[in-house]
Amino acid sequence: MCGISAIKSIANAPIAEDVSQLQSWLRASIEAMGHRGPDSSGTYISEDISLGLAHARLSIIDLEGGQQPLHDLTDTVHAIVNGELYDYAKIRKELECKGCKFTSLVDSEVIVHLYKIYGQNFVHHLRGEFAFVLYDTKRDLLIAGRDRFGIKPLFHTIVDGKLLLASEMKALRAFGWKAEWDAESIVQLGYYLDNRTIFKGVRKLPPGHLLTCNRGGHVEISRYWDLEYPHMSLQETRTVDQMIEGVRERLVDAVRARLRSDVPLGVYLSGGLDSASVAGIASTLLKEKDPNAKLITFTLAFPGRKELDEGPIAQRMAESIGAEIHMVTPTEEDLVRTFPKAVYHSEQPTLAFHSAGKVILSEYVRNHGYKVVLTGEGSDETFGGYYFLLPEFLRAIDPAAVSLGIPLPDDVERMSALRRWQGSGLRQDHISLRKEPLEGSQLGRDLLGGVGSHTIVSAAGFSSSAFTLDVLERIPQIDNAVIAAEGVSPDVRRKMSSGRWHPLNSGLYATSKTLLSNLILCDVGDRTEMANSIEGRTPFLDHYLVEYVNNLPPSMKILPFLDQVNGFDGSAPENRDFSFIEKWVLRQAVKPFVTEEIFKRTKVQYNAPISGPSDESVDQPELTPLQAMLKDKLTKEAIDRLGWARWEYVEGVLQEYLEAPECPKDGGLDKRARILLGVVSFVILQEHFEVPAWTP
Repeated sequence: MCGISAIKSIANAPIAEDVSQLQSWLRASIEAMGHRGPDSSGTYISEDISLGLAHARLSIIDLEGGQQPLHDLTDTVHAIVNGELYDYAKIRKELECKGCKFTSLVDSEVIVHLYKIYGQNFVHHLRGEFAFVLYDTKRDLLIAGRDRFGIKPLFHTIVDGKLLLASEMKALRAFGWKAEWDAESIVQLGYYLDNRTIFKGVRKLPPGHLLTCNRGGHVEISRYWDLEYPHMSLQETRTVDQMIEGVRERLVDAVRARLRSDVPLGVYLSGGLDSASVAGIASTLLKEKDPNAKLITFTLAFPGRKELDEGPIAQRMAESIGAEIHMVTPTEEDLVRTFPKAVYHSEQPTLAFHSAGKVILSEYVRNHGYKVVLTGEGSDETFGGYYFLLPEFLRAIDPAAVSLGIPLPDDVERMSALRRWQGSGLRQDHISLRKEPLEGSQLGRDLLGGVGSHTIVSAAGFSSSAFTLDVLERIPQIDNAVIAAEGVSPDVRRKMSSGRWHPLNSGLYATSKTLLSNLILCDVGDRTEMANSIEGRTPFLDHYLVEYVNNLPPSMKILPFLDQVNGFDGSAPENRDFSFIEKWVLRQAVKPFVTEEIFKRTKVQYNAPISGPSDESVDQPELTPLQAMLKDKLTKEAIDRLGWARWEYVEGVLQEYLEAPECPKDGGLDKRARILLGVVSFVILQEHFEVPAWTP
């Protein structure tokens, strides 16, 4: 993994006074994100000083060679690449047969040659996680791209006739960009729900998209890939066993591809199915090559919260596959102390300690000599692992299940199951700031065919009470669920609202485009790993695997289950009581690789829990580390400096939390603490980015 930045004139004029000035800008941009590439760096400047490319490298493949920027032999195509490309040896061989000459063994070099053979269609040949900028000098054409799921970040903006791009927004400052609050994005939660950021004019390049800037300075963004699902009425012709084997084959292949490395490699292991699957498969593959091979795993454990600690489960999993396990056990003090660093690297508000925990974990990994880890992110959004996806499954029958012999609840039973779900409350809600996170306007649901999965992330925005009157008078108050729905392209909304896609698949799509790409892959993915120069690889986001799973029947992902006790013995339908098994086909596929304990375990969302409140019997209990940090940072002066936040609201929430904090049993945070952490995030980012107060 690496850090990249680029600057290009869109005004047909030089972008700097001379080469040395532009060189200094480029150097400063990669120094700002030196954590992404501590091993080496390089730059390229066009002859007319209208374009510059910069690259900071974390060496993983071809440690001695592979310096960037990359160039073809005619010196007309130049590229900078962040990420990891798989199958590159196969692609390289095919390109060499077409006459291409390589100058290194690094995987990224295939991009230059693929472009020369296939033009902009080259991106369809890439497998992996990546962001790149390519420049064709003959055409004065810049092409930037981001991988299919948004695993690797890429931001862009235009300043004074210059197009700026970078892996992280902090690098843009070297080119003269000055951060300003995007109050509309903050109010409307655009930084979580669409491609906006918290800063005015800066956008994320959407996953699966290309950005082009031609000779005339015209900038265009186009989609090259998207999630796709079959028509809801499609009958299934494969057997259940064939589908299980199909998942197993593709997941094993995805893990195998990601084990390629010229540096030490490990696996993040929790007590959950996803990371255990990756660890179990990786261990099997390593031992096929060397029976004495020992997989190295790293686990976040919280022995102070035994009811939530997954350490013992991970320990048993590691022992079952003969892996070496490293337990990392941060205290609440550690999490609170690391929180500002996590926010700085995430470059967006953080509402819990998930990211702080992962920063601590990646720091430990780096300090023990590792550069690469395999992780389990991306499974829930593909296989249907979240509890809030069950209502989407229940909204419509799955016709394919009938041909597979899967018992299905009828309309009455589906509604009964839905009512039970609604009455049980939302489990493991670690993000929303509202008491009822699934509430949202009917329009926000109707736009996506009635599904409500996107309302989970929509509920992570501040209430109107948090904003000053000036903000509320100038920015339209739109339900965040509508904002999220409008962030989905019209052609996809049509597939959802027309009934072409099963509601579960619509929910998976919405969750992938919001929760996965804008939160998880940022806050507990790339940013928290690269903060300590660690490359994270995500087998579950291999597009070959995802495309296969997307075309499985919904009932393979969430399986309706009846046993004889519950009425699958021919008893009257009104007595039938259905259970539902999330990620069923994945469980079956990885059963040979995980312990029975993990195979049977239900989904538990990753969380870095804090301690409970102090002893209530004490007249004046001591503040917890979190309370002390919030009290210290959330002053009237700090809130007034933001310009858009209302001190009276923040003060009220803070006082309530200091006086009567709650400690949810599932390890989540008191929602008041989440609100306050969100505000503190803005205070931290204002300090780092020197953001002036928002003014009307």
